[in-house]
Order: sequence, then C-alpha cells, then structure tokens
Amino acid sequence: METAPLVSVLVAISNGERYARTALESIRRQSFSDLELIVVDDGSTDATPARLDALAAEHAHVRVEHIPNS
Repeated sequence: METAPLVSVLVAISNGERYARTALESIRRQSFSDLELIVVDDGSTDATPARLDALAAEHAHVRVEHIPNS
C-alpha cells in the first residue's frame, strides 16, 4: 500500500509562464524527497497551464489544478 507524502507544498500561479518552471523545479529538487507539489493555476491566460501540465507529466509527485481566476 502506498503511503501519502509527509509534506505537501502548495503553490498558486497566475500568468507566470516565464518563471513557473524555474520556481517549481527549485522546489522539486530539494533534498527532502517525501513531498508532493500541488500547483494551482489561478486562471492563467498565457502559456502557464500548458507548461504546468508538461511538468506534471514529467514528474509523478507534481499535481496541477486549474481553476478560474479568483
């Protein structure tokens, strides 16, 4: 049985296509490995949603949620 990660990191991003990958890769590369990265796309209108989805496809412990801008 798979156990839940010890730490969840939640990051909200809105129209951050230029910086999203750098910021999220920095979190993902931390030496502490028992974590999940939950990224909330807050209604981005640029290429952020596609870039976040690509990152999630590359890394199983990254989850992306898309919501309307709030």
